[in-house]
Amino acid sequence: MDTENQTFQGKDFSNTSFSDQVFLNCLFKNCNFTDCILFNAKFISCIFTACNLSLLKMDGCRLQEVCFKECKIVGADFFKCEKNFLSLKATDSFLQYCNFSNLSLKGASFENSTLKECHFTDTILSEANFKDSDLSGTIFHNSNLSKANFSGARNYEIDLTTNKVKKAKFSIPEALNLLRGFEIELN
Repeated sequence: MDTENQTFQGKDFSNTSFSDQVFLNCLFKNCNFTDCILFNAKFISCIFTACNLSLLKMDGCRLQEVCFKECKIVGADFFKCEKNFLSLKATDSFLQYCNFSNLSLKGASFENSTLKECHFTDTILSEANFKDSDLSGTIFHNSNLSKANFSGARNYEIDLTTNKVKKAKFSIPEALNLLRGFEIELN
């Protein structure tokens, strides 16, 4: 069943299954999706505002041109989503324990968000936007961060020997953390 151009406000969808359903150009405001099952569901050009999207089961889920604004997303395994169509933008959102490993997220945006203990391993993040974000405990390993924007970002630890950072943007003084793994002294 396809759902198009609908607005859902203040709905409690916790523990609901949306498996194999399609949502096109829908708006979800102040909705609770905790423990939802999204197996093979498709969300295309949808916006989630002030929603709780924690502990989602996302195997085969398509998130195409999806925006999260002021959302809470905890424990989401984005790497289980349909890889060829995963494109997302998170603004002013809180993400914790989310796994984005082995994905192509070129141009993805996490502006002014908190990403705590998230994983980006073998992830393509070229031209991604982490502007003004808090990246406490987030892991970047063997990822392509070329031309990514970390301006105003804080609490990140990026190993320059295992990640590609060509033409990425960083701000001082946080950028000094990039030198941490080289065991050098600065005066």
